[in-house]
Amino acid sequence: MKKRSLHNINETGLKTPDSYFESFDERLFAKINVQKEMAAIKNSGHSVPENYFENFDAQLQTRLTNEKQPKVRSFMSLRNAAYASGIAASLVLMLTVFTKSPDSLSINQVETASIEDYLNDENLNIYDIASLLNEEDLVLDNFVSNTLTEESLESYLLNNTSIEDLIFEK
Repeated sequence: MKKRSLHNINETGLKTPDSYFESFDERLFAKINVQKEMAAIKNSGHSVPENYFENFDAQLQTRLTNEKQPKVRSFMSLRNAAYASGIAASLVLMLTVFTKSPDSLSINQVETASIEDYLNDENLNIYDIASLLNEEDLVLDNFVSNTLTEESLESYLLNNTSIEDLIFEK
């Protein structure tokens, strides 16, 4: 509530139920009568044997010492867990070795975009790529035989690059 509107409060915000004070005396006296009746009860109906609490500790100790403890057997020991994990690992290895996929993956099935993403993410430079090539791959005829027309170069640039790549290229 804002400070400037505090002087406009006409109600306290506390309300009592209807006819609360009219029946208050009757309810108060009824409660006092019930308490008097409860105080007048001498016997609660429950009884404790004589000297029960004095002998309780000794009786509890004798019961605890005489009670037989069952033998605890663990279902999964370290040795059993090692055997189970070894069997599971050998089954997985056996399944992967003996099951062959119907189609073997070749380099032609890999998408060009995946290869480009891999090369971009690995931060390879020219010298890293050159170290993977041998002299047969670097023959001049391999590079000269591919002739590019102006139209094919233009269509490649339009389809595979954006203006931002060309402007912000290092």
